[in-house]
Amino acid sequence: MKKIVSLFAIVAILLINFSSCKEKDTDDTDITLPDGFSSSSITTGFSLTYGGSGNNDDELVSGMVADNSGNMYITMNITDAAANKDIIVVKVNADGTLGWAQRYNNNGNNDWSPDSGENSETGGTANSISIDTEGNVYVIGTTTEDNASESTIVLKISHIDGSIIWQKMWKEQWPTGTPTASQSNQGYGLDAESDYVYVTGATGTNKVIVVALNKADGTIFYQYTLDIVNGTKDRGYVVKQSPTGDLFIGGVTGSYAYIAKINGGNTSSPTLAWVKNAGLSYAARINGIDIDASGVYLSCDIRGVQTYFEAMKLDFDGNFQWAKTFQGADADRNNTHVVKIDGNFLYVGGRIGESGLDTYYGDGLLLKMDKANGDLNWAKIYYTGNSSEEAAEHRIKGIAINGANILVAGQVYGSNDNVDHFLGEWIENSALTLQNVTNSLTNVSSATFEQVNNGEVRDGVGEMSADTGILQNAKDKTTLSPPDGDAFMMKFNL
Repeated sequence: MKKIVSLFAIVAILLINFSSCKEKDTDDTDITLPDGFSSSSITTGFSLTYGGSGNNDDELVSGMVADNSGNMYITMNITDAAANKDIIVVKVNADGTLGWAQRYNNNGNNDWSPDSGENSETGGTANSISIDTEGNVYVIGTTTEDNASESTIVLKISHIDGSIIWQKMWKEQWPTGTPTASQSNQGYGLDAESDYVYVTGATGTNKVIVVALNKADGTIFYQYTLDIVNGTKDRGYVVKQSPTGDLFIGGVTGSYAYIAKINGGNTSSPTLAWVKNAGLSYAARINGIDIDASGVYLSCDIRGVQTYFEAMKLDFDGNFQWAKTFQGADADRNNTHVVKIDGNFLYVGGRIGESGLDTYYGDGLLLKMDKANGDLNWAKIYYTGNSSEEAAEHRIKGIAINGANILVAGQVYGSNDNVDHFLGEWIENSALTLQNVTNSLTNVSSATFEQVNNGEVRDGVGEMSADTGILQNAKDKTTLSPPDGDAFMMKFNL
């Protein structure tokens, strides 16, 4: 009888252990949620990280696009222990497996997509990557020649294997001798979804780059600069073509955000329609744009001592329609990075420092809004915990909608004590709402739009090589030398 009881006890213990192991293999993260927050009801396709390209070098994500099959393309900067910079582009297949990972290096020089926050806290802008109707991928950044003079660089990349189709460097004026600071420039944003490859950035003469390249070979279709306020540093962070062929450019002039419209952006003779101060606070900037027939939608990164998460809608004449902010804690952890239109809705992504959650590093924030009036449909926060062993900054830098699936990508950066806690949980709180904001846009009459006479594109000499980073389930991610920055990619539906 004792043997029978013992046998039952052993079986019971095995069943309990099996049950425990089975539970651990799910997305159960054992996170204790603060009062008022609950788990979101979602179905996760995959939750991945990519990184670890040698000695825990940091991968800082710029943006993500997806093709019609649901394959994701993510671009990021990597800085190694010797402070050398390269650009990595990764394809994640629709089933969550690695398509390819390529690392771009221009003859041993520094190559990166500059951060619109201008402090390298993340990669480049969400619009530093684009995809055309044939599936080709385009990435913009900055490269140095002999680590001295900086140039805008544009890569056209095959979606099949990540190889370079063409690479072009552009300058407002190429030096004939020792380069000067005024002969450097930086590339921030591009749009290749329609007629041409539209490029924006900043010249060494403090003007906004407005260049169109032919898709077939990267040659110049036209080249202009936009001088918004003479004597100030003007930067273009994002460019987007409207359905009628006009261009909208957003960025910062001095310390104030602006939005500009270029008529006939798809013609050989574009003209400046207007430039407007976006009516945002000091140090704010426009770092993302999406457009459809209903209007122009802006990602407004409100910076300064206090940061805010904000999105705004304009009509095509630059008239204010609505603006909304999402309430976060009084801290420098609230950043808007990307806006994406899908049907009647606008998705907005970034980082939030929410009271009761991780206000030190910030959590990923994803909003679904009614694009007509900005009303909130839902808000979801990606949270790993707020203890020193759990905390990990998440920023959403790319959003795509593929059928019933939502694809997001961004940056995860673990805390100083976080060695293995990179899988979070989507949570929500119905008490968190959007606040209405009224922004007074004003015309900037001093702006001039001039054709560049001495600008030129030259072939880049960089090469792609297979990157050695690891794509893995987020729950399996570990690091021996925290803190560590990686890319994260998720697929889920509601």
